[in-house]
Amino acid sequence: MPVKAKKNIKKKVTFSDDTTTTVSRSNNKAASEFIANHPPVFVRKTFRTIPWHLLLLLCYYIKISSNYNTFTLLMMLIPSQFFYLMYQFNKSTIYGNKRLKLNLTLSFITMIGSFLLSFPTVVLVILYGAPFVEHLALTWLLSLHTAFLAYPALYSVFNCDFKVGLWKKYFIAIVICGWLSCVVIPLDWDRDWQNWPIPVVVGSYLGAFVGYSLGAFI
Repeated sequence: MPVKAKKNIKKKVTFSDDTTTTVSRSNNKAASEFIANHPPVFVRKTFRTIPWHLLLLLCYYIKISSNYNTFTLLMMLIPSQFFYLMYQFNKSTIYGNKRLKLNLTLSFITMIGSFLLSFPTVVLVILYGAPFVEHLALTWLLSLHTAFLAYPALYSVFNCDFKVGLWKKYFIAIVICGWLSCVVIPLDWDRDWQNWPIPVVVGSYLGAFVGYSLGAFI
């Protein structure tokens, strides 16, 4: 009986990238879900964020107000910061692929937050060398100015899922310029504007002006 010849069966080894494709698709899906849950937040690079009102307030404070009325300046700062947030800063803030509408309720809550922020700011200012007892009321008034200068950035922190990293440069600009302005206080020039806390108020306003003007470009 004739023996049947065995057929040679060729085994093929393939190096398919199906696994790689599957992993890649899984990673892309995870990245898409992360972006959907954590959309990018940024401020558009535009000169619309320049806070011209701060320069006008400084002009009033230095040239027009009687004896550098720091309290009246604060009363003018608070509403002007609100309108700056509404018509300039918030309209330049992008959350994901859209501009965020101003949340009026949150804006007033942030007002309260700015007021409360002034209390730890008092402690910080005293630690940096401010008079502790003699001019405590003036130190708190200075802290209120710095807290409300940070109001638009503080609102953005609340409104953008507490993404503090993006907004910290605005706080830093206010603090650094306010601190640097202290150098004129001990000089023996005997000028009225050297009295506490006038130089620091002016420096904080200039810091806020620089921060909000250039923050998007940094």
